[in-house]
Amino acid sequence: MKVLLIQPKSNLFLARSIPLGISYLASALRREGRHTVMIVDTRCHHRSDQDLRRLIKEFYPEVIGVSGLSIQAREIHRLALLVKQAELNCRVVIGGAYASASPDFIINDPNVDFVVIGEGERTICSLVDSLANGKDVSRIGGLAFRDGDKRVVNPPVDGITDLDAIPFPAWDLIDMEGYFNDTRRHSENPIPLSRRIAPIFTSRGCPYRCIYCHNIFGKKIRFRSVQNVLEEIECLVKDYAVEEIEVVDDCFNFNLDRAKKICDEIIRRGITVNLSFPNGLRVDRMDEDLVVKLKKAGTHMLYYAIETGSPEMQKRIKKNLDLEKARHLVQYTVRQGIVTGGFFMFGFPHETREQMLQTIRFAKEMPFHIADFFYVTPRPNTQLFGEFKEMGLGVDHMESGDYQRLSFNGSAVSDAELRKIWKKAFREFYFHPWRVLRLCKVISNKRLLIKNALRIFIRSLRGDLTTYSSREI
Repeated sequence: MKVLLIQPKSNLFLARSIPLGISYLASALRREGRHTVMIVDTRCHHRSDQDLRRLIKEFYPEVIGVSGLSIQAREIHRLALLVKQAELNCRVVIGGAYASASPDFIINDPNVDFVVIGEGERTICSLVDSLANGKDVSRIGGLAFRDGDKRVVNPPVDGITDLDAIPFPAWDLIDMEGYFNDTRRHSENPIPLSRRIAPIFTSRGCPYRCIYCHNIFGKKIRFRSVQNVLEEIECLVKDYAVEEIEVVDDCFNFNLDRAKKICDEIIRRGITVNLSFPNGLRVDRMDEDLVVKLKKAGTHMLYYAIETGSPEMQKRIKKNLDLEKARHLVQYTVRQGIVTGGFFMFGFPHETREQMLQTIRFAKEMPFHIADFFYVTPRPNTQLFGEFKEMGLGVDHMESGDYQRLSFNGSAVSDAELRKIWKKAFREFYFHPWRVLRLCKVISNKRLLIKNALRIFIRSLRGDLTTYSSREI
């Protein structure tokens, strides 16, 4: 079968990074040996609807898959409508983080035929094979569909245990040079050292139970072998001249020994590449030895996901960080010459003004080079979503709320006060000359630094302090 995989347009301020998810799906489908696959990223190519219609009619796919985040929901549904209006006899399949969070909502869209939930490689292959051979699809795990007037949502399949068995993303189906040469931001890392950047997953899943977190890859963490990870890094460096690798795992450093072995192997093989960790590391799964190894292996930037500076809120949201240990590790990471960022959130259920101010103080007292401050945004199928719903806040469905705009307020302060605190965090953190001077010492790309600093300043004046993060669900 012919399968077209589409990455939808996104919020203006989200990075246009290489679409890792659909690239994995493409490689899985191609391995079946019976399917022709094409990837289209509408953020970068074939932007207009007219171009996309023309491409669809030329390729004439039998299955069109659209994968994206919750923040892209409106665009995902608009693309589904566009496909159906083209009057092609093809099936529309929605996947990705949005699909995993809201399958029962998405399948109500008459323009959507199927929704793939959770890890998609096995489900999409089973679906396409069944459609090609006229087989029943009703028993495929991780699939949502309509059966007459019924909406059927099958439970997701278990996560793939042997991650080494998954082929590398279909890099050859992507215009890699197009991303590298794009003058717009195509990195999850706000301060990359190079434009030749590629993302990788070295693991899937996260065993922690933070109340706000998605569950796309499950709570059982699974790891690729060190050898498999290094083979992909070498492939990207040698075949595509990649100069920076973004590790986008949910919990890269959960297994300290494995994380250290990856660093050791990069050093032993003499691989010259910059590393960054824009998705956030667990500071309580870090030690000084790993920090040193990360630096020697080429790490120039990482984020620690702190979330709150209140010990009480740490327990309430089930993050359970030891904030004193966090202080030590942040300070030690900065001393190693690694650009260090922090993730923080405001507006947890019943969170008080003083607890939010504790978060601001923690961020300011620490030598973070950069910090991202977000509004707490409840996502479907999370404990946080359930708590907001019990509070009567009308969160039956979150179609497109993002972390930089207040969607629902479950805190103990008013909406107006919460917005003031959020802006206060940005102002008090960034409007200090010494922080810019410290950044200048560790960032070689001064031009990019100045550009980002001006962007933050201009948005702060407008009250639009949109930041960037790969943590969107």
